Amino acid sequence: MAFQQSLTVADGSMQLYCPLVTYTHLELLCDGVYNADLYLKYKDRLTSVNAPYKIFYYDQDGYYFFLVSFNDSPVQSCNATIQLDDELDFFCGVSKSPLIVSGTQFFCHKELMTYVDDLLYECTKPIALRFFNVEWKGEATIHYAAKTESKSGSSRGIPGLEIWLACLVCVFLQRLKLLSSNIFEIQVNYQFASLKQNALVLDVRAALHSS
Repeated sequence: MAFQQSLTVADGSMQLYCPLVTYTHLELLCDGVYNADLYLKYKDRLTSVNAPYKIFYYDQDGYYFFLVSFNDSPVQSCNATIQLDDELDFFCGVSKSPLIVSGTQFFCHKELMTYVDDLLYECTKPIALRFFNVEWKGEATIHYAAKTESKSGSSRGIPGLEIWLACLVCVFLQRLKLLSSNIFEIQVNYQFASLKQNALVLDVRAALHSS
C-alpha cells in the first residue's frame, strides 16, 4: 500500500491534499444516483443530477479511506475491487488492463467527509447502514470522469419538472450569493504529482439527514 499526498495552496483555513491510496484493492461499498437534493445542497458542477456514482473503501484498523467516482465511465461497471497505480490509472479486480476513463479529475479536501456522509446515506445498492451505527473516522478523495448530460429528466426516475425547478432554485441561489459572504463554493488550484487541475471546494453544511 502507498499513500500519495499533495500539499497545495491553503484556502484560508486549511491545507488541501490528496490522500490517494495506490496499489491497494479498494472494496466496493455501494453505488447510487446523484439526486436533486444533493445538487441543491452542494452545487457540484463537476457532476449532474441523475449521474451515477460508486463508493469504494479501504479499512485500515477502523480508519477508512473512501474513493468516490462520479459520472458515466467504466468505473461504474466495476463491481469488484478497484485499484489505482502511480499514473492514476484504474484497474478493476485482478485485471492487468487499465480502464479507459476520459476527463479524469481528482478532488481532495480535509473537510470532505460530510459530503461523503450524505453520498453514503443516498446509496441505494446496498444501503451502507453500518456507517451510521457508530462514529467513524476517515478521509476521502472524489474522482470525476467527464460529465455527460442526461437525455431526459426522467431517464433515472426523476421527473423533468423536478430538475427544472432545481435549476430555477440554483439560479436564485446564485443571485443570492452576491448578497451574502457565505458562499457556496470557491475555485482553487491544486497540484497532484505533476498534474495541475481545477478543483471545486465545497462549503459543506449540515447533513441532509437527521442523526
